[in-house]
Amino acid sequence: MTEKYRLEFILHAQNSSPKMIKSSLAEFGNELVVSQSQDQDEKCDYKVNMVTDEPTLVFDLCAQLGRIRSMRVV
Repeated sequence: MTEKYRLEFILHAQNSSPKMIKSSLAEFGNELVVSQSQDQDEKCDYKVNMVTDEPTLVFDLCAQLGRIRSMRVV
């Protein structure tokens, strides 16, 4: 059995949307929630929460979309 990891992080990605990010990450886990920052100065920031057994793949993909900040793996 593979271990599951809960990932919580902020993705700073210009020219993106919660729907686009969610569709990019959907195959790598479940319980996926992507929400856009409510702060007008940080409108390119997206909060991502998900459960995966492949955190490295998720972070590699997100690094192609933008910059990862405030990462938490549980």
